[in-house]
Amino acid sequence: MPGDAIVGYITQGRGVSIHRQDCASVLQLAGREPERIIQVSWGPVPVLTYPVDIVIRAYDRSGLLRDVSQVLLNERINVLAVNTRSNKEDNTALMSLTIEIPGLDALGRLLGRISQLPNIIETRRNRTPG
Repeated sequence: MPGDAIVGYITQGRGVSIHRQDCASVLQLAGREPERIIQVSWGPVPVLTYPVDIVIRAYDRSGLLRDVSQVLLNERINVLAVNTRSNKEDNTALMSLTIEIPGLDALGRLLGRISQLPNIIETRRNRTPG
């Protein structure tokens, strides 16, 4: 996603492949062949959206999903998928969402606004390997 720290890896015969700096694959490659790692940067990025997985942990309460949905609506964020589970033993809710977001600034603003809702324990991006 634009805004992520990235590096390039010079492949054999396929040009340069781009990876997040914390990508496990590129970290392994850098250990074996550091001379093939190059600095790269984001160029001008058209206004696009990117799918991002986020996780919200909260103390469960009536209206929690509605309140999170209202923040998403106010930020004009499209939701691609949502999964909410309640744990009756500790009275918590775990929400996993896939959203479309234009970049890291918008993601940070969204997570900050959600974290200000009542009973929120944690909001974060759920990074996948790669």
